[in-house]
Amino acid sequence: MRADPCHCNRFEDELAALLTTRHASDDGEAREALFAALSRLERQALIAGAADPTLYKIAEARFLVGILRDAMRPLRIAPLRSLLRLAAETRCVVEGEPA
Repeated sequence: MRADPCHCNRFEDELAALLTTRHASDDGEAREALFAALSRLERQALIAGAADPTLYKIAEARFLVGILRDAMRPLRIAPLRSLLRLAAETRCVVEGEPA
């Protein structure tokens, strides 16, 4: 049994509020917080029995924010000098030469 329309509108209003307040943040912590807030909202809506279209909207927003969150994560790249030194050490070990 699904919740009444007023109950579903509350979830959609909360979704809109979350997306408008935090949509333009370049801060990684803010993106993480938005993803967590959308996950909580999705759980609450599911438990409350929100209508399928409402659940789909929340799930889609959470999915897209998750993609953005993962895409914007800084990648740790080792300096070229360290990679070359590691390659030389590995080559020496494989060939049996002292490093």
